[in-house]
Amino acid sequence: MANEAENTADAGLGSAKKAGFMTIVKAIAFVSIIVLLQVAAASMLVPSSEQTVEIANQLAAADAAKEIEGKEDSAGEEPSTESLVSDDMVEVPLGAYHIVTHDQDTGASLNVDFELIGIVLADEESEFFSLFETNANRIREQVYITVRGSEVTDLTEATLGLIKRKILEKTNRALGKPLLREAVFSSFSFVER
Repeated sequence: MANEAENTADAGLGSAKKAGFMTIVKAIAFVSIIVLLQVAAASMLVPSSEQTVEIANQLAAADAAKEIEGKEDSAGEEPSTESLVSDDMVEVPLGAYHIVTHDQDTGASLNVDFELIGIVLADEESEFFSLFETNANRIREQVYITVRGSEVTDLTEATLGLIKRKILEKTNRALGKPLLREAVFSSFSFVER
């Protein structure tokens, strides 16, 4: 009788293990079928390459039509603020600079030559010049500090964006007012020896 109870218990364990395994297989099969159905549905909804080209052409034509309408509507009106901004800006010279620094880590010397130009509003030009004359040496010092504190990667960047932003910030701080709108390099030369 004890043997029969053990055999029944072993049979129950074996069927429980088999049932647990089959439950996992069924769950994996169910999830796989759901994923395959979603992939099939998504592939039916994605446009073909021909349809994509057609949609792109329609969007381009719609943009062109809006642009033409916008030009016709503004033909009799005053110019937009974008054109006013460029017309109201003037370039002011901020000086020519020749800066030589020595990099102690590499033992190289860096020669940086450039001419700096500032962009200000035409209405603020006279105020800028009076403040610039008063603070010319401070501004020059801030430009030197900015360039000398720059990394070689900043000096080799095509747009010199980081250096321009730093010069703009420090110049406006030295002026006491944010009169300078943009800093521009008319010529820039950087040599590492």
